[in-house]
Amino acid sequence: MTSETMDRIEDFTGDSEEWEALFEAALDNYEYENPVRGQIIAGEVIQIDEDSILVDIGAKRDAIVPRKDLDRLDDDMLDSIRQGDQVPVYVMRTGLVGGELLVSINRGLEQEDWERAQSMLDAGEALELEIIGQNKGGIVVRFGRLRGFVPNSHIPDLRRDTDFDELRSQKEEMLGDTLAVKVIEVNQPRRRLVLSSRAARQERRLQRLKELAEGTLVTGKVVNLVDFGAFVDLGGVDGLIHISELNWRRVDHPSEVLELGQDVEVKITKVDVDRERVSLSRKHLMDNPWHSMPDKYAAGDLVEGEITNVRDFGAFVMLREGVEGLIHVSEIGIVGPGSPQDVVHPGDTVIARVLEIEPERERISLSLSQVSKDEQLAYLERQEQAVAEDPKEEPIVADQADEEVTDFDAALEDEMGDRLPDDVQAAVEEQG
Repeated sequence: MTSETMDRIEDFTGDSEEWEALFEAALDNYEYENPVRGQIIAGEVIQIDEDSILVDIGAKRDAIVPRKDLDRLDDDMLDSIRQGDQVPVYVMRTGLVGGELLVSINRGLEQEDWERAQSMLDAGEALELEIIGQNKGGIVVRFGRLRGFVPNSHIPDLRRDTDFDELRSQKEEMLGDTLAVKVIEVNQPRRRLVLSSRAARQERRLQRLKELAEGTLVTGKVVNLVDFGAFVDLGGVDGLIHISELNWRRVDHPSEVLELGQDVEVKITKVDVDRERVSLSRKHLMDNPWHSMPDKYAAGDLVEGEITNVRDFGAFVMLREGVEGLIHVSEIGIVGPGSPQDVVHPGDTVIARVLEIEPERERISLSLSQVSKDEQLAYLERQEQAVAEDPKEEPIVADQADEEVTDFDAALEDEMGDRLPDDVQAAVEEQG
C-alpha cells in the first residue's frame, strides 16, 4: 500500500460509500507476497466448516484446506483445531491463474517432522518411538506424521540365529512397544527416514558408564548366570560379578547364591569406560571374615584348609571362613632338594599351624612343618566328633579361581601383592 493511499485513509472525512471505495482501492494496492507451491507457511485458522477450513496465510485471498486433506488428520488432531490457532500449511495450489488457493495442514505437519528429524540427526539426539509395523527388513516406527524405518541389523534385541518365521514372530511381538532410537539418515526427496536402536543403546550405555563411580553401591537385576560369574543390569549397562566376588565362601556356580531376575545390591570395584566393562562385588557388602579372625584363632592354633594354589615361594590355603592364608616354602616341610609342588597339590586338605594373623592387611601366615603327626591325628579326631555332634557342621572349602577367566598371576599381583612377606614379595617380583 502506497504512502499516498495511507495518507488519504488517515485524512478521510467522507460518507460510507466513499470509504468503501477508498478501502477497496487500498486492498488492490496492497503488496502481498504471492505464495509458492511447496512453500511451508504459518497460517491462522479463521473459519472451520464441515468440509473445509479457511486459513489466513497473508495472501490476497484466504487459503482453503480441503476435505481430502482433513481426512488424513487423525481424529484427535482434527478435533483440537480451533479458530485462531496457528498451523503450518503446505501450499498445494497458488490460485494465481484462477481457481482456489489450496493448502495442506497434513503436509505442513509432515514438513515440521522432517525438519525435526534433520535437527535430531545433526544433534545426535535419541528419542522413544512407538513400533507400528514390521516387514522383512526391519520394523516401522511412528515419528510424528512420518513413518521411520529401523533395519534388523540396528535392533539389538532380535535373535538373528533363527529362521525367517521366528524372526518375524519376534518383531510382531514388539508391535505397540516403544523403542529408544537415534536418527541415522534423513532423505526427504526419497521420503527415507532411517533410525537405529543399536546406536541409541550404545549412547545410553556410554552415558551410563560415565555416571558409574568406583566404590559406590548400586542395585541391579541379574540378567545372566555363567560359569565364571553373574551379569547384572545397572540400567543400560551390564556389570560382572566374578564368581570369586559372589561370596567370601566357595561358590561352585553363581546359581547357588543368585537367580535370574533377582535384584541384587553390589559394590562397583572398577569401571573401564574405554573397554566398556564394569566389575562388581557382592561379597564386599557382606561381613568381612578377616575382621573376626583374631576372635577365632590365635598364633599356635591348628586350622584345616584346602590348598588352592602352589607356587615356588609357597602354597595358598583356603580356610573354612573363606579367607586365604599362605604357607611359605620354608614352612612346608620339604626334605632335601625339592619344591612345594612335590609336597602339596591344589585340592589337598591340610592341617596347619597359625603363625601370625594380620586382619588389617588380610594376611594369615601358616605352617605345615610345625604340625606333628600326633597333632594331626588328634585334630582330625576332634573334627570327627564335632561333625557327629552337629551334622550341620560345614565342610572345609576352598575359594575358586576360574583359570579360563582370571589369570592367577594377575590376581596374585592385584589381590595379594601388598599382603605378602617381604621375602615372598621379592620372589614374586623376581618371577615377573
